[in-house]
Amino acid sequence: MTHHEKSPAWSGRIALGTGWAVFSGDMGDNRVHTHHAMQLVLAPRETVTVSAHGQGDITAPGVLIDADVPHRVWPGAAALLYVERESHTGRTLALACVRGLCLLTERQRDAALGVWPLSTDADLGPLLAALGLPKSVPAPAGRRSDRVQDLLEGLPARSELNGTLAEFASEASLSPSHFRHRVRALVGMPLRPYLRWLRLRRALMSAAAGADLSRAAQDAGFADAAHLSRTMQRHFGVPPSAILAALRTA
Repeated sequence: MTHHEKSPAWSGRIALGTGWAVFSGDMGDNRVHTHHAMQLVLAPRETVTVSAHGQGDITAPGVLIDADVPHRVWPGAAALLYVERESHTGRTLALACVRGLCLLTERQRDAALGVWPLSTDADLGPLLAALGLPKSVPAPAGRRSDRVQDLLEGLPARSELNGTLAEFASEASLSPSHFRHRVRALVGMPLRPYLRWLRLRRALMSAAAGADLSRAAQDAGFADAAHLSRTMQRHFGVPPSAILAALRTA
């Protein structure tokens, strides 16, 4: 693409769940980048092309890309899934990657699209099963409700999401070690990345409602717009402007 040509815009639907996000629509331009999240790229029809470091251009019905692998996804229609690498689901997906990638067959692609999550309440278990992978997120241990579960369920409604592990553990009247294990059992990832995804979701919801990047960052507890931009880039590999444009045209 020359500097005279206009980069394709991102346009589609975005949803953020616990430790994951999905995009369905038209991908815009993106440079070679890395991000610390697993990324699943599916072609709604025919194929998608991914340029991966050391492997050239790869074309397939779907491609699973491991975290921290330099890559570029060619613009066009696609369904994208981003999964926190440190979560149970992220570690399960990573097992399928060889040299940082896993190419999907047309059958796997069609099965995955058939159970594609489109809401924040969706369960990724059926998607893993469609890909031929075990559902790895364990059922919560112990009673159906306890202090840690109650605390976690109340976090999205809190104005501040920047507490430390020790502070949350004290609130639940547990040792930091016990609290850490319970959080992993209940949400499938450590506390810090879980809080980060909650803040990202809040920022994107604020931006979708019309807030500018600075206000969205403030609403979600980021230090400033630059901090929010770096976090979005780290997880999605595209500038926040592309994400916000997709949200506002969804």
